[in-house]
Amino acid sequence: MIRKASIRVVIMLLCTQSIFTLKAQTVTAILDSMQATTYLATIKPGNRDGVKSWITGINGQIPYWLELYKEKKGAGIGFRYPRGAQVITTGEGVKVGKNELLFPVEILGSEAYQLMISMAGDSAGNFTIYSGYAFLPNLGKWKLIGTLKQSGFVKSMHHPGPYFSFPKKDTSRPIFSDEWVQRTNGSWERLDGKKMPPPQINLLSHADSLAGVSRDEALIQAAVASKKFPALQNHKGIYYSIEKQGSGRQVAVSDTVNVFYKGYLFPDGAIFDQTDKEPRKFPLQRLITGWQYGLPLINEGGKITLVIPPHLGYSIRTRSPKIPPNSILVFDIEVVEAKPSSR
Repeated sequence: MIRKASIRVVIMLLCTQSIFTLKAQTVTAILDSMQATTYLATIKPGNRDGVKSWITGINGQIPYWLELYKEKKGAGIGFRYPRGAQVITTGEGVKVGKNELLFPVEILGSEAYQLMISMAGDSAGNFTIYSGYAFLPNLGKWKLIGTLKQSGFVKSMHHPGPYFSFPKKDTSRPIFSDEWVQRTNGSWERLDGKKMPPPQINLLSHADSLAGVSRDEALIQAAVASKKFPALQNHKGIYYSIEKQGSGRQVAVSDTVNVFYKGYLFPDGAIFDQTDKEPRKFPLQRLITGWQYGLPLINEGGKITLVIPPHLGYSIRTRSPKIPPNSILVFDIEVVEAKPSSR
């Protein structure tokens, strides 16, 4: 298949004085001081109607390739990864192949496709996760292709850049543009140096949003039925159980809250964050929607468990190595104090 053969093409390109090689060298020189965790590029495949097989995409972190492809059996978007990597989650309709995730979809040569690879590493756990995303022009929304976990901590990307295969009969070339990287501090940098507004990446409302809500609700209901959780009530899409109502003032969304909490993943219970001996203080409006919906259900001194579906949490964002995209989050929270936020 051309996706497997393309590995040899990439290696060949890196060893020659081709356009791709020059591009990769430029990007690498900039990124050495950037500590980039996301690489974004726009690709217009071009008219390749007479070519039976072709491939073009981006390499955000060798050996992870996110690509548009066409072959005899069809076309689509693929995310290739090395042996030993673990598939954590996939988007709706994505098939898991041998060292590759495949999303079958028509690829039009005249359309401009945005491809993005994001990563997050955990030094203590000695692992790194990589997520591949594609913007679907026909829907006007981003889609998660999948997220992978690999042993070994990687702080930032190395040698990112675009690539393509070029069979002898293929005289056309894809057009690469609008290359951006996002640093560890969240800022965006355009690689051609042009001063332009940063890209607006909306991963909260994405291509699989509606299907995901139904799927996650079924998973949570099944967990309640199997008594993994106490009976949960539904409020605006979150599920909750109140252990203690509390006797102080009722929490308001506009409050700054001082809380003890433990956050863990559903259903395996892996803890991703928790307080220790001292509570933490947050303006509630700056937190995920699930907290904003849940905490006003109790008063100061109250305790509550929140089960938060992805669309009210971090959605398909690669926010943290311990919180993969599409994670259902569980929080045990005690509100020590709630005060109106100062303006």
